[in-house]
Amino acid sequence: MGLRHPSNEPIGPWCRPGRMPIFTAMSDRGLHHIEDDLSETWVEDWAGAGVAEIEALLAKHAAFLSFLDAQET
Repeated sequence: MGLRHPSNEPIGPWCRPGRMPIFTAMSDRGLHHIEDDLSETWVEDWAGAGVAEIEALLAKHAAFLSFLDAQET
């Protein structure tokens, strides 16, 4: 299960080896663990992670704007 059948593969440089799995291992990033909801600080943790992502996005935008300003002068 989870292996491609060779007859479904194209011919030529796009062919994959016959026994290469089509599923790769999943990372824990993005998975929800129920233990996180049971902690007393879950709201603070959730809000802190959201604020950190917003700050990172705003920092990227600020860096891009400063790059554009440098290009104009």
